[in-house]
Amino acid sequence: MTCMGWNAIVRTGQFSMGQAAFMSIGAYTSALLSIHVHLDMWLSLIIGGIVSASVAMLLGVIVLRLGGIYFAIVTLAFAELIRVVAMNATSITMGTYGLIPPQPVLHIGDYTVYFAGSKTAYYYTCLIFVAVSGLVFWRMDTSRLGRISRSIASNPRLSEHAGMHLMKYRVIAFTVAGFFTGMAGALYSQYLFFVGPTLFGLWESIMILIMCTVGGISSPVAGPIIGALLLSAGGDYLAGLLKGAKQLVFGALVVLIVFLLPNGLVDIRRHLSRWIRSKKV
Repeated sequence: MTCMGWNAIVRTGQFSMGQAAFMSIGAYTSALLSIHVHLDMWLSLIIGGIVSASVAMLLGVIVLRLGGIYFAIVTLAFAELIRVVAMNATSITMGTYGLIPPQPVLHIGDYTVYFAGSKTAYYYTCLIFVAVSGLVFWRMDTSRLGRISRSIASNPRLSEHAGMHLMKYRVIAFTVAGFFTGMAGALYSQYLFFVGPTLFGLWESIMILIMCTVGGISSPVAGPIIGALLLSAGGDYLAGLLKGAKQLVFGALVVLIVFLLPNGLVDIRRHLSRWIRSKKV
């Protein structure tokens, strides 16, 4: 969800380095609502996404005019600002001790699902959320909004002269990405039963970038999913294998992908087909 949102931003010609901030906003909003207002998991997830999207829209209206490297720097600074606020607002966030949201329970008729007892419930929940977000981002990309976004990314000046409002479409993409990123952060914190200032930092924002680059930013859905699946599973394996190997291998993988598969792993089928045809000739 987060990777698909970041990819949607990139496809408008912008480069965000602060997606971890929106994950943190969604996570804290969901946890605070669950603890103090006693909302159920599903409603708190949606509200967390809405709050994150609202912040993204306000930030986008202000900073999306900058564009380029300046936008990346501002979003990175914003993510660090959210982390510092979460660390120092101890009366609300409990600082470095963090928040522990209540264990979610789902009632389906006479059947009750306890999320704390099994990871299977989270697996199917995440699968549903990924499917819904994938459908939304795919529909955005195939609609007039997606065509305009790609036009803005390829040639913003020509698009503006053609009557396209650059800020409007960039803010829309940034806001939709903020909504799903906020829900992803809330869902992740519910899975861990913990929300803290160290949970969503600079490394998480970089990981989103790496996953999309490896999977392929040319695809709105398949690329981010492939990159996230490969690197999340591979990262857990490398972290347990050797300390420091995760960052080293990820960095080497990005370099290889950029040189050998500029469009990411999603484009590997076309490269293999071309290679097989060349061998036959």
